[in-house]
Amino acid sequence: MKKLLALLLSLILVFSFTACGDNSGDAKNETNSAVTAVTHNGWYTEGDITITKDQVDEIINQKYTTPKNVIVIIGDGMGPNDITLAEENVKGVYDFGLVLNRIKNHGLATTHSADAEITDSAASGTALATGSKTNNGYIGKDVNGNDLKNMAEIARENGKKIGIITDEDLPGATPTAFTVHNISRDNRKELANDMVKFKPDVLMCKDYMGVFALLDADTQKIFNDEYLVAKDFKRYKDVLNTDKENKKPFFGFLDGYSPVATYNLAHCAEVAFERLENDKGFFLLVESAGTDKFGHDNNMNGKLQSVVTLDRTVAAALKFMKDNPDTLLLITSDHETGGVKLPEGDNYKLNELLTQNSHTDTPVRVFAVGKGSEYFKDKTVDNTDIGKFLINAIEGE
Repeated sequence: MKKLLALLLSLILVFSFTACGDNSGDAKNETNSAVTAVTHNGWYTEGDITITKDQVDEIINQKYTTPKNVIVIIGDGMGPNDITLAEENVKGVYDFGLVLNRIKNHGLATTHSADAEITDSAASGTALATGSKTNNGYIGKDVNGNDLKNMAEIARENGKKIGIITDEDLPGATPTAFTVHNISRDNRKELANDMVKFKPDVLMCKDYMGVFALLDADTQKIFNDEYLVAKDFKRYKDVLNTDKENKKPFFGFLDGYSPVATYNLAHCAEVAFERLENDKGFFLLVESAGTDKFGHDNNMNGKLQSVVTLDRTVAAALKFMKDNPDTLLLITSDHETGGVKLPEGDNYKLNELLTQNSHTDTPVRVFAVGKGSEYFKDKTVDNTDIGKFLINAIEGE
């Protein structure tokens, strides 16, 4: 009976949230009243991603060793003010606030591309994945169109397993920049086929039909014959149970992001930690895309909830790191979206804090936990510096 009542309450909360602000993005009564983060019981672990302030601080401050595992979490379009406003406006997450804001080694990063002060996700993703600047629109290519070696390729060369997770489309700029190469981010069919052919050990993205429709016949055969596929989030557990010996790469679909904060992305990261574990370690990229999507859509509520979705994924990563101190975690953004400003005074509409619906040149936050992470403490670096730092970690330098 208690479980039934809890389920009914969760449904009521979800309905209440979407009914009172999804279109406008404004908080209750069009002021800065707190946005409630709706939770649910996860299927993969017992309950939600629970963690206390003391546990977070203990994990962050524990002794770390040379990284075998490298985890990169990117909030697409997540600017510094998104994080500040999420801390102030979103209630019901953790009683101490955002996990992100407990991380002591943090700084800022500039994001300009080779040919523009304001980057797109292709150029910034390439800079983060390779340590080299390129032109807007280029995926894993230098300014002359030559291939740049990316983190997934370097990890594979070093015997590591590879995981790529995004709650957006598979051929999106961020996941492809870390994995494949193309002269244009608009060549989505080519990018999708190349991603599947690359065969990461764990691959997750938004929706099954959107991917399969882009694949040519040969790639469809690889998809059907060589991957362990869960066509939607509800099927993960059952599908994973058919391959407990981890013989096939796993391809799962997330059902995308939502204006209501969820634990799906965090639970997907938990799946990856288990599937990727091996003697040589792993490289895992996780993209939370909502901070960009809802910025373009002028939906501040969605933006803030997406910060929470990312923050829960950070909590899941820290829980993994508790027993795996040979892990490096870095959280950042590819760029800021929306020109989000902080309010003046107490009476404001959240959506008025979005000053535009496109990217800006605002520097983004960088957070790091693990050996060497003090490199970022109170510094402003370039996004290429982040790429070089992570590549050195993957190569064991």
